[in-house]
Amino acid sequence: MFKAAIRVNKVTTVAQLRGSSLHAQRHDITGKARVREGAEPGFGLAWSKAENDRNYLAAFRAHKAELKAGERKGAPIALQALCVVSPEWVEKAGDLHDPDNPHNRQLFEQAKAWAESWAGEGAVFGSRLDLDEKGGAVVDLMIAPVRTSRGKPVISTNKAMGEVKALTGERNEYSALQTSWADWCRDTLDAGIVRGSRKEITRRQHLSPETYGAVMDKARESLSEPSQKLVEQLKVADLSEDATQALSDLLTLKVEINRHKALGRDYEPPESGQRLDEVYEGLSTNPWTVINAVRHGAQRIYDTAGRLGLSIMSYWGDGYEAGRDLFPELSDRMHLAAVLAKCGDFMARAEQMVKHVLNPDVPKYDLKSLWPQEAYGQVERHEINLGLAVPQQEHSITDKRGVEIELDGKEKDRDVGIERDTGHSI
Repeated sequence: MFKAAIRVNKVTTVAQLRGSSLHAQRHDITGKARVREGAEPGFGLAWSKAENDRNYLAAFRAHKAELKAGERKGAPIALQALCVVSPEWVEKAGDLHDPDNPHNRQLFEQAKAWAESWAGEGAVFGSRLDLDEKGGAVVDLMIAPVRTSRGKPVISTNKAMGEVKALTGERNEYSALQTSWADWCRDTLDAGIVRGSRKEITRRQHLSPETYGAVMDKARESLSEPSQKLVEQLKVADLSEDATQALSDLLTLKVEINRHKALGRDYEPPESGQRLDEVYEGLSTNPWTVINAVRHGAQRIYDTAGRLGLSIMSYWGDGYEAGRDLFPELSDRMHLAAVLAKCGDFMARAEQMVKHVLNPDVPKYDLKSLWPQEAYGQVERHEINLGLAVPQQEHSITDKRGVEIELDGKEKDRDVGIERDTGHSI
């Protein structure tokens, strides 16, 4: 039995399209890191409405011109869909990374056909099946459905997804797409293909296109039964107290790395697990009882990394070399750096906010002065390196020392339109 899975994200800015293009062309750090040894970067099957099959911004503009379609202000401009089947189904007909494998060809063609069956003829403006990575059997689609509004053609992702929901009878649009894709695979590829797990596929709905590689890994994981080999080995392993603590720390960080891969910019540190109403009882003038309670979850991750010799400071350089022996994959180290930056930033903001709430007459503390001081400005830097954000070129950028640099007007890029949310809910 084989499985089918789908991952869908709404694209809201041209900056995201540019980021997806850089990833597809293997110009970003994450894309380069995912190329398997001996493979040619960018090797695979690709098509788009642009001259360059992997330039999605150009393809989107060609798509709009072809269909004479406009955009709604504030509405998504496209959908990115990762159409997945079990790699074993592709391997039935040959090598997983062979572009001439008939199953790879079928998957590539049918993914586009499926999308246009509900989004409309010509709705797909780019498609790609990467064959330069360790995995396979995933088609990346860029879709911009066009519908008529007030007599004019406009891009409308919400209306198209709503139509799929009505056809399938599912409770939400993402489940509807999952069901629709599985049904299409069963009818056009193999009668033995079934729908993937609902929980694994639908629990994350708002993923950045630039986290493509990590999302693709997560989608693949949902199609495979978890191996019990490691669990069985741990059951009989005779570990010292120190070794057990180190293993526990390693697994704790691995969980957060995977959470960051799945959530991208939506990642938040673990919750504290402590009830604030109990903490407030008996509180005098000392704010630290509350501060420590609020940031307990983030502090736990930060301290765990410290025991393994890792910190935000370890990743101030651009090589992400720290922790290579613990996390051999570059992408894991990059996501870990982003996790530590997010936890450190949260800790500083928790101290700032609690102190201000308890003493509102005193001006807020400067975040740069609060521990961990090295966290200031690092969240954005690591998100930019991962392709989750673009530099705010309109005003200034912050270098790795936390120094704000004003940019000359000539360096501004009007096409880079992204809203940055630096607020934290504490």
